[in-house]
Amino acid sequence: MKRKIFSLALVLVSASLLAPKSAADADPLAAVLKHEGHTVALDLKFSRKKKSSMQHVFSLLDYGPNGHATGFVVGDGLVMTAYHVVSGKLSASKKGQLKFAAGDQLHVKVSVNGCEATVVKVDEEADLALLRVCRTQKQATVPAFQASLNKDEKLLLIARPNGDKMVRRGTCSGTYMHRGQQYWSAKIEGRDGYSGSPVYNDRAEIVGVFSGYDWTQKLAVISPGIRAQKLLEDYASSLKSDSAPGARP
Repeated sequence: MKRKIFSLALVLVSASLLAPKSAADADPLAAVLKHEGHTVALDLKFSRKKKSSMQHVFSLLDYGPNGHATGFVVGDGLVMTAYHVVSGKLSASKKGQLKFAAGDQLHVKVSVNGCEATVVKVDEEADLALLRVCRTQKQATVPAFQASLNKDEKLLLIARPNGDKMVRRGTCSGTYMHRGQQYWSAKIEGRDGYSGSPVYNDRAEIVGVFSGYDWTQKLAVISPGIRAQKLLEDYASSLKSDSAPGARP
């Protein structure tokens, strides 16, 4: 009887070893794509900081969002995106598209699924912002980040402009200097609403966050993943400091 049980155990072990791997095991990106890269659509409402009396009257009429961007979940109620998305600092041409004057100072309200988000920490130099949101999916663990990136490494971008899922594949083109800061560049298509999108490698690690597009060189400009990881770690450290005994309320 013992011999039969032992033989059955060997058969079960052998069967488990020979069983085909799941799609997620064979391709780490499969799970990321299944969850749409943990991305969320950001609705943006730009308005003038200083309004005339007539402009104030019209501002009371809610015409809905006049801009869109992407963010991705990095914890329970936490979303990361590009800093320029939440800063209100638009180029003169972009202001013109939204019917603002080039000299207008703008305020922006960011919403996710109809719930207004709060900016809790930023890294302006790296063009990164961390938001506290509600009504969004939960991600139990902090995403994995890749510290370095090799030229020609395969990349995958997942965006949610205006709620529409967009997946784009490309390759790393190397480093890119922007305002004295080192970013990554990649041969990936860019368009409005991609700002704040996560960019993954083929191991499902985040290599960076989509920051903009260089139309002259036809290159996507990506904020490094190591800066995104640091922003998240700094925020977590600040929470621990605030909750430590003796901390001021």
